[in-house]
Amino acid sequence: MYPVDKINTGNCSVEELENLLDKNNPIILYHVMTAIGNYGVHNDKIMKKLYELSFKRNTEDKLLGYYKIGDLAILTLQKIGENIEDISTYQTLDDFDRKMLLQLATEIGW
Repeated sequence: MYPVDKINTGNCSVEELENLLDKNNPIILYHVMTAIGNYGVHNDKIMKKLYELSFKRNTEDKLLGYYKIGDLAILTLQKIGENIEDISTYQTLDDFDRKMLLQLATEIGW
């Protein structure tokens, strides 16, 4: 079973999700982060990795379309209970990028 299929069917352990957050593949990262948000997976290792990923906002960090890996990491942190206003990378975003985050959240269904 491919990682994406395993993630989408809910057959990944928390440890597997943690390890998959280290991948540089945007498709896998998208599926891992949405699974973490949808299933409410929350522990210190995942939180730390999501905070690290939230800084991935450069051109080479493209996720899909305009969105960056860091955008989804910020939204995932919010989805699992973090106050978005307390996330340092969110604080640095301009109004346009904040609106794009809202749009991404809508597209994901969050």
